[in-house]
Amino acid sequence: MGSNTGFEPARSADRRSFWDEPEPLDWSQGATDRLTRRATLTIVLALSLGLWAAIWTAVASLASAIFG
Repeated sequence: MGSNTGFEPARSADRRSFWDEPEPLDWSQGATDRLTRRATLTIVLALSLGLWAAIWTAVASLASAIFG
C-alpha cells in the first residue's frame, strides 16, 4: 500500500520546487555584478540614518505644533 494520499502535488523530475536552491548565475551571459559587502553595509547605514532623520524631523515638527 502506497503512502500517496493525493495531497502531494505531482511534478515532473525536471521541474524544480520553489524551495529548492536557486541555480548559480552564468556570469558569461552578462549578469550584473553583485554589491560588495562594504557597499551593502554603507547603503544600509545611509538608509538607516535617513530613516532616523525623518523620524526626528517628524517628532520635532509635532512638538513645535503642540508647544508652539
